[in-house]
Amino acid sequence: MLTYGRSAVLVELDSADEAAALHARLADGALAGLVETMPGLHTVLIRFDPAVTDSKRLALQLAEVWTGSDSTSDAVDGPGDEVCLRVDYSGPDLVDVAAHTGMSTSEVIATHQARRYRIVLIGMAPGFYFIAGGDPRLRVPRRPSPRVEVPRGALGLAGEFTGIYPRSGPGGWQLIGRAVDELWHPTRLPAALLSPGTSIRFAAA
Repeated sequence: MLTYGRSAVLVELDSADEAAALHARLADGALAGLVETMPGLHTVLIRFDPAVTDSKRLALQLAEVWTGSDSTSDAVDGPGDEVCLRVDYSGPDLVDVAAHTGMSTSEVIATHQARRYRIVLIGMAPGFYFIAGGDPRLRVPRRPSPRVEVPRGALGLAGEFTGIYPRSGPGGWQLIGRAVDELWHPTRLPAALLSPGTSIRFAAA
């Protein structure tokens, strides 16, 4: 754990699932003096009120909270509403992903739908969803050559994550489909329909 001035600490975790689990665990206000939590891919930044607590006391509370949690199961199987996202599984890299994983295209689709996921971060581009919790068999590298133009709503795989592009633009993820639901609109407040910590499943459109 790293201190950030007098009113914040950065907790580094071993995986995105663990970071999502800690962020979800802290959502119920388990820490005295907690002001805000901001998840990263493998980190959680915690802002606290220095009039109530300090980094040393916070570290002790965090140890108790984390010891009492069920680690990564909180990330994908914890309490909370579940959102179903509809996907048109006709992405241009679906065949390549199947070849890389040794599955058929139908097996890739079924495997992608079989797990419960959680949004761990919105970043890279405004509204880009980093989604963890997928089957390890679907971990594929980014494309060797990024595309100049990826369509809005494209759903791709890269490493341990599923990602959804909020708008058209360049990108190098392996595209297996397109989310048909509107998940980002720049004139809406908040612009992102979903937030970090949201539990989701994927279904064929």
